[in-house]
Amino acid sequence: MKKIRSILIVACMFIPLTLTAQEQYRIEGVAKGCDGMKVTLTDEKKAPLDSTIVKDGKFLLQNPLLKVGPAFVSVGKARRIIFLDEKPLSVQYSEEERDLGSKKVKLPMLQVSGDEDQALLTTMNGALTQEMMSMLAISLTQKEGAASEKDTLVQLYVAAKKMKEAVFDSIVTHCKDSYVAGMILNNYLSKELSYSETQALYDSLSLRVKNSSIGKELQATLEKKKSVLTGAKAPDFSLPTPDGKEVSLSSVKGKCVLIDFWASWCGPCIRELPNVKEVYAKYHSKGFEVVSISLDDNRDKWVGAIKKHQLPWLQLSSLKGWKCPVAKLYNVSSVPAMVLLDENGVIVTNNARGEALEKEVSKLCK
Repeated sequence: MKKIRSILIVACMFIPLTLTAQEQYRIEGVAKGCDGMKVTLTDEKKAPLDSTIVKDGKFLLQNPLLKVGPAFVSVGKARRIIFLDEKPLSVQYSEEERDLGSKKVKLPMLQVSGDEDQALLTTMNGALTQEMMSMLAISLTQKEGAASEKDTLVQLYVAAKKMKEAVFDSIVTHCKDSYVAGMILNNYLSKELSYSETQALYDSLSLRVKNSSIGKELQATLEKKKSVLTGAKAPDFSLPTPDGKEVSLSSVKGKCVLIDFWASWCGPCIRELPNVKEVYAKYHSKGFEVVSISLDDNRDKWVGAIKKHQLPWLQLSSLKGWKCPVAKLYNVSSVPAMVLLDENGVIVTNNARGEALEKEVSKLCK
């Protein structure tokens, strides 16, 4: 842990604090003996941003910087992830000879050097890859393999997860002028931290990061988190029932309303249902209403689960899975998620599970 923090602190010391008036990206490259080879720049979703060709063993990509963040630079068949920002990057193309059976093949390779956000992006992706690979290994041994092997893989996953958390914490804590720190906070930590914790970390970032496209996205995330805090008016929405009828939250009247985010494939959600059914049976006549929003993307499985578990209250779904607009509106990153509203549509609690549900409902239904 100390070693990780020391490396990151030193790296962050060299990231400049100011931006130029007119920001541009600049990628200079060398590809000797490759004249005419195509060079492309694409965004994180592989949409084209820029292109050129190698001439006299060199190439240059330079244009206005519209958005900072991960991108891909490709030279011929070699591709490398980079962090696109206002600081110049250098790219070196080479071919490494490798033995492939009885043949020798040349593998194209790219080396990238630039500001410290390039190194931090590599560190971030390395931590994510380790966690992902350990998860994949566990999934591949679900049906096969000894129990001891599975236990070992679970331990490796736990260790990889802790390492990722340590890396993320170090970057966000020590690299206040890093775009990567802002990206980690927005894309990952904001889903786990409270509004106040996220806001505090945002406040500690430099103006350079706050004023960037990443900073603007983080501001929008904070506004969404703020809109569903306890004491805030719950954002209205409308979604279809299994029969296709659009129903809005504002049309549901009661002394208290539970918005229950769940899914047919979610074990903890299914285990929570008996508790919700018990509270509903006890307090529905006194003004307790439930609006369940499924994060399923398969109508048959959604409707089947409703029938199987005999759920008597209002059921809604966009059938878009995690892309459900209401889940995004309420910053739902895991299920079950339960939001309890009073008769005025004001959020009473964002954690209405277990014994807490009846405790709060009994107060509101008096």
